[in-house]
Amino acid sequence: MLLSQVNDGGLRSACTAWLGDRDAVVEWIASDAFSGSTIVRVCCGDPEGDLVLKSFPASARPRIAWVHQLMTRLRAAGCIEVPAVVAGRSGGTVVEDGDGQVWEAVRFVSGVAFDEPSVDQARAAAATVARLHLAAAGWPAAPPRVGVPPAVTRRIEQAERMLSEPWQRVLTPGGVVTSLGDAVAARVVQATAIARQTGLEGALQRVVAERAPPGMLQAVVRDIWSSHVLFAADEPTRVAGIVDFHAAAVDSPATDLARLLGSWCRGRAIPLGDECREALSAYESIRQLTAEERRLVPWLDATATIFGLDNWFRWILVEGRRFECSARVLERVDQLVGRLPDAVVWLGGRRCPV
Repeated sequence: MLLSQVNDGGLRSACTAWLGDRDAVVEWIASDAFSGSTIVRVCCGDPEGDLVLKSFPASARPRIAWVHQLMTRLRAAGCIEVPAVVAGRSGGTVVEDGDGQVWEAVRFVSGVAFDEPSVDQARAAAATVARLHLAAAGWPAAPPRVGVPPAVTRRIEQAERMLSEPWQRVLTPGGVVTSLGDAVAARVVQATAIARQTGLEGALQRVVAERAPPGMLQAVVRDIWSSHVLFAADEPTRVAGIVDFHAAAVDSPATDLARLLGSWCRGRAIPLGDECREALSAYESIRQLTAEERRLVPWLDATATIFGLDNWFRWILVEGRRFECSARVLERVDQLVGRLPDAVVWLGGRRCPV
């Protein structure tokens, strides 16, 4: 669709902030199924000059600016897989549209994501993450510091809450009733049965008792899903781009590895498969993991299964959050339910070496 034909006033205003009076072809990439953001590709005639515009609530402006500074730092350090942040005609990288939203523009990255990467692709992805971590560690705005990883602290707090408010309680009468809610409620029943069979309460008690020693914390991406790692179409073992940095924060580098490796489709067992072991080896060829970081990778992966499921149950059945694509939500929930037995058993003490 031509920009001149777009009826969305906010989007038109945002495009004007970067393009001025020029017309362009606008392609809806997605309305993010989970965040609610609008994401469009603005085609300017030259694919290398195409932009991706994304909307956010106006309250997110300070955080977006921080993320843009991080992305700019990473590219300046040679991490060309990070999309270039593009300033608008006013000189800023965050633009208000007058309708209560703000927008960013980054260069479009062409590539293909893989849920089931080959060993070579896994190695390439992990090596790219290692280079990102090395570059981020040199960012003066968020210098490395020693502390307990926030990801660990959050999990301990969530385990305490789950012990006092088990999943059965989200099914109490008076909860939010929607078609998505009904479908998720059925998953709660399924997950609760698995929890009883596998000993979820004991696993949660182990999480509460976790005493992670202080480690090195730095800026990390935190949301490196398989869908966010794009490989070049003509060179499928080369990482063309890593997209969506808006969950970035200061935490342990292990969080990125756990997120990425855990998002790849694999056998149900939590101990990592061949492609994941190869990925860790490739990562460590560039940045050596500490013993604690290496221990945290599978621990963060296993706990993310339990607490990710808990988040979805409470978001939908307690808070009544709305999501544009129910099918994608249920797909994510089903993946987590499928991994729940092994996550609980692994955390319960029957651990295998990474």
